[in-house]
Amino acid sequence: MATDETSSAHTGARSGRVRLTLADVAAKLDISRTTVSNAFNRPEQLSKELRETILSTARELGYFGPDPKARALRRKELREVALVFHHDLPYAFNDPLTLDFMRGVARQLQQRGLTLQLIPMFSRQIEPTLDVAFQTTADALIFHAEVPPEFAPMVRAAPLPLVVVDTMVPGAASVCLEDRRGAELAMAHALKAKPDVVLVLCFFVAEEPMKRAQAARAPRSPFNACERVAGYAQAARRAGFDASRIVWHIVDDGDPETAALRAVEQERARLSKHKRIALVAASDRIALAAMGAMRTWPSVELVSVVGFDDIPAAAAAGLTTIRQDGVEKGESAVRVVLDDEPSVVLPLTLVPRDT
Repeated sequence: MATDETSSAHTGARSGRVRLTLADVAAKLDISRTTVSNAFNRPEQLSKELRETILSTARELGYFGPDPKARALRRKELREVALVFHHDLPYAFNDPLTLDFMRGVARQLQQRGLTLQLIPMFSRQIEPTLDVAFQTTADALIFHAEVPPEFAPMVRAAPLPLVVVDTMVPGAASVCLEDRRGAELAMAHALKAKPDVVLVLCFFVAEEPMKRAQAARAPRSPFNACERVAGYAQAARRAGFDASRIVWHIVDDGDPETAALRAVEQERARLSKHKRIALVAASDRIALAAMGAMRTWPSVELVSVVGFDDIPAAAAAGLTTIRQDGVEKGESAVRVVLDDEPSVVLPLTLVPRDT
């Protein structure tokens, strides 16, 4: 379902004007965006016939090449792209979804002969991280971390080309997911099992944003955690499921397994009053850890469990989940920041399994 935000994803992120992009040419010819980009920027990688076909089709559509700012960026002789990541390095190299994202980034950079600089979130604080990021020796920046409103002006004034991922900053290019829609699909699946109560293990959301996200007409949030809360709540209302039968518990995503175990233990007394329980979690890692613990509870039936991400362990455990394409998200981030492609909102799909 289109929203103002998803529609704006197809506008020029830097110019603010609706315009054709190489993605439109790629769709017309049913080829990849990289191939179209090569026709304009790396012609030696294509046959003469294919390049002529692409250029003639582009002219017919009214697309005459990448934005001049992007061409100027390429003339600079790019060498390196920096990736700011929202956790520390051990987390980045142990999280399956993050590894997929970095594979996507690496794939695009490899094709361009560029190197990658990885900047972790220092003490999970954004201000010192921004200071380091804006002093980087890299030529462009992928910012995969939430940006609070008070820091948005710093991001917009970044001294180098930048794209934000899994968040939105007005005036900045972005790569996001259909988080609200994905959460709606997750909750709708869980409610089909007719639970007495639903435990929702979600990422951190402050008290006031949580109230707004649970409201009947929740406003669009730039943060994926809020969007997922809004989707869960909306699906419950649509199904006529009483809000008092939803137990919300915030889980620290920095150590998801430990946090999930702690959460279900804290909620055990309240949940054990019910016979049929559904579990909806903001990530597969949270869902799998919580599910393992809750299945040991006597006299309680875990009637449905739904995760988020579709990591390999989810398939192995038969976990129903919401699939996101981490590799495509990484590739899209590079294309947006280096090829001046428009901001993009990537789709999410429900993957029904045993739970």
